Amino acid sequence: MAGVDIEEIAKQNAEILEEVKALRREIEELRAAASHLLDFQRRNDPRRISNPLRR
Repeated sequence: MAGVDIEEIAKQNAEILEEVKALRREIEELRAAASHLLDFQRRNDPRRISNPLRR
């Protein structure tokens, strides 16, 4: 194929894959942080009954 630099495309592909991997790691970190925050908020919600026998 005339005008196609396979090496340049492979390099760009590798860079894109690294960026995707980094974004996936960041998403997992954000999900974990959100989960911890949600757990914290649930535990500290004054409307939540802390003792199941108390109503």
